[in-house]
Amino acid sequence: MRKKTTALLVSLGMIFSSIPAFAAGNQADGGTHNVKKASQVFNNVVQIPAKSAQSKKATATYKNNAAKAHKKGEVIVKFKNAYTTESLGALSTKLGLKTQQILNHNNNTKLLNFNTNIPIDQVLKSLNDSPLVDYAEPNYLIKPDAAPTDEYWPDLWGMKNTGQSIFGITGKAGIDMGAEGAWAITKGSSTVVIGVIDTGVDINHPDLKAQIWKNTGEIAGDKIDNDKNGYIDDVNGWDFYNKDNTVYDAADGDEHGTHVSGTIAGTPNTIGVIGLAPNVKIMPLKFLGPEGGYTSDAILAVNYAKAKGVKITNNSWGGGAFSQALYDAIKNSNSLFLAAAGNDGTNNDTTPHYPSNYDLANIISVAAIDNTGNLADFSNYGAKTVDIAAPGVNIVSTVPAWFGSYTYAYDYYNGTSMATPHVTGEAALILSKYPTYTPALIKDQILKKATALSSLTGKMTTGSMARADKGLVVVSDNDIPGIAFPGTSVTNTLSATTDLDDVYALNLTKGQKITVTLTGVTGTDFDIYLYNSSATTVKSSANIVAYSEKAATSSETFTYTATATGKFYLDVYAYKGAGSYTATVKTDPVAGAGTYENTAKQIGYTPSWSTVSNTNVSGGSYASTNTAGTRAEFIFNGTSITIKGLKSASQGYVKITLDGVSTQVSLYSASTLYKQTYFTKTGLKTGKHVLTIEWTGKSATGVKKSATAINLDTIVVK
Repeated sequence: MRKKTTALLVSLGMIFSSIPAFAAGNQADGGTHNVKKASQVFNNVVQIPAKSAQSKKATATYKNNAAKAHKKGEVIVKFKNAYTTESLGALSTKLGLKTQQILNHNNNTKLLNFNTNIPIDQVLKSLNDSPLVDYAEPNYLIKPDAAPTDEYWPDLWGMKNTGQSIFGITGKAGIDMGAEGAWAITKGSSTVVIGVIDTGVDINHPDLKAQIWKNTGEIAGDKIDNDKNGYIDDVNGWDFYNKDNTVYDAADGDEHGTHVSGTIAGTPNTIGVIGLAPNVKIMPLKFLGPEGGYTSDAILAVNYAKAKGVKITNNSWGGGAFSQALYDAIKNSNSLFLAAAGNDGTNNDTTPHYPSNYDLANIISVAAIDNTGNLADFSNYGAKTVDIAAPGVNIVSTVPAWFGSYTYAYDYYNGTSMATPHVTGEAALILSKYPTYTPALIKDQILKKATALSSLTGKMTTGSMARADKGLVVVSDNDIPGIAFPGTSVTNTLSATTDLDDVYALNLTKGQKITVTLTGVTGTDFDIYLYNSSATTVKSSANIVAYSEKAATSSETFTYTATATGKFYLDVYAYKGAGSYTATVKTDPVAGAGTYENTAKQIGYTPSWSTVSNTNVSGGSYASTNTAGTRAEFIFNGTSITIKGLKSASQGYVKITLDGVSTQVSLYSASTLYKQTYFTKTGLKTGKHVLTIEWTGKSATGVKKSATAINLDTIVVK
């Protein structure tokens, strides 16, 4: 019989919202088709029904210690430069300071003992006032953020949610990590090691034993520090709580770290559970015991993982106040630090939860959702401080043996601690598939490839749940960011049932005109859409700036002038049918350094300009106009530009706009002057710039009102 937690949910009913972007509808001819994106506006955010007000709440088994408890008689101190405890002299004697442990490789962050008869507030003030000390802080108590084919596969809704009932709650299909799709790409690599900084891990569990990391630099049982890292016989990791090499202690329980590890890397076999990254290795780094653990030991665990080259760590714990020492350790860890958002049901934007709240680029803060796609009642959230959500309610995974037997060594837990290892598993798969990826790239991939849920809008930075299958698709033409448009045309294939979108990235400059033309095989109805740089997906109508979607044809075209400089996305979309297409893109040419006569193809004129022959001007001619609405456009790449023309009694004011900044210049002269510089600008940043020359209809002061002509002889770019 399976063990179960007592915190259960009642059914919320079966309400499924369709996603129009993927839904097929019937036509009069009996065929199927998708929507026209511009004329039939749609949204790709998965709509999640709100929770019933009568539903019981799932609560987390473990709760953070809000009292910010700390270890008595201990403080963490970072010394400036090469100062030591002894450097404090009389202050060290007064406070009874003794160095207990060095916490980092620079030897400047240390765990100190002090005289317990002195209040800690006084100790901290004295140390922080010292010019030799960078900071001093309590050794905070930290606790787990958790709640309390393979046999349990049907219950692993976080891996595959088919709408199955878990403890009486009917799930919503697709609210999961997309495990099967991810496994079609990779199940992980044994060269990828995940540091589980937590309680201990039962390394003899049959669903974990094969996945436990082994330190090849250490000889088991010889009581020698073979790899000279300061830890004797650290064959499978280290126990910073008990300060020994035994990473599992039955007397301490160690359920939490064991449960987390099963979700990350449970072995694929015929028993128990399977982890999201079942082929990677787990490095147990125990610093939590039955009553929690301390900041100093967490720092040591982070630094141990760093020294061993670990690129990803799972951190399903929290509590205590802001710790500069822990912040520094995480920042300098060279790893992606997956952190539980916390289980107080509060807003982390206003009530910080550490370490998930540290403002560091290498942290992902994870909230918990249930199998219906709703934020768990216990889960912390934060539009600015929580990044993403993952399955965290009624999660079954490995726990230590019961009375020596592993037959029933599985349990259902609730918590952001259970959500975090799901995202850690995704990170492990990405690193396995792309071993050169940095922590920053892995994080970016996880957050950008998440699935938006209506229930999470405004609750976290992405408003989304993690999806491992999407996270593994790095280069794809199915959605933004797409692939770079190759040259001036591309030929490819689409299908209204299996391959809806081909997406291409285009870089445009403000004012640059683009003309897109599409042709497709007979019997297809393909459309084209241009999205601006704010767009994050083509599975929505949002941010479409130009399009062509004629009925019953794949012959489409549109022209668009960019209103801003940036990256745009061309979406070739299969409304109906399947087959090949050719998309052609024509953009205004971009001029480089050189002299451009008025007849140069890089200058775009709008009617009506005329070409006037004259041997006194450059190239033997100049362009002239005296008609309302006329303008010339010129896009160039350079650091300076000069415009030359003639000045005469028939000329008026010309409006010149460079990169959105306009000025008006008089071209009037009582006598005719040729090859005159009438505008110049230097010191431009290297890159593309947009220049327009426009008729204003204004004449110079005191001359004929009809003297309003403008002209262009040459443009010089440097």
